[in-house]
Amino acid sequence: MFVEQRIEPREPLQLPLRLGDGVEAVTRDISPSGMYLEIRGDHLIGGTVFFEMDLAEAHMRFSAEGRIVRLEHRDGVTGVALRLIAPRLESTG
Repeated sequence: MFVEQRIEPREPLQLPLRLGDGVEAVTRDISPSGMYLEIRGDHLIGGTVFFEMDLAEAHMRFSAEGRIVRLEHRDGVTGVALRLIAPRLESTG
């Protein structure tokens, strides 16, 4: 049986983001402490990843490092569950 381990509820939200190595991804849900994103292709990612999200309409940029807590491979997509480390929200305007 699956036991929910999330600290905070996540909100479904689909936003484009860019990983530190330039790979494009899309969020599926996000909370103050974590997020789930999907990347096209079968990626083997370990440890931590850095990412940036440009929130143009709000004139903001969100960036963080995320510790990978789960990977899922299905139908040519890699799902990545992250626990956020040191998230930053900066004004771009």
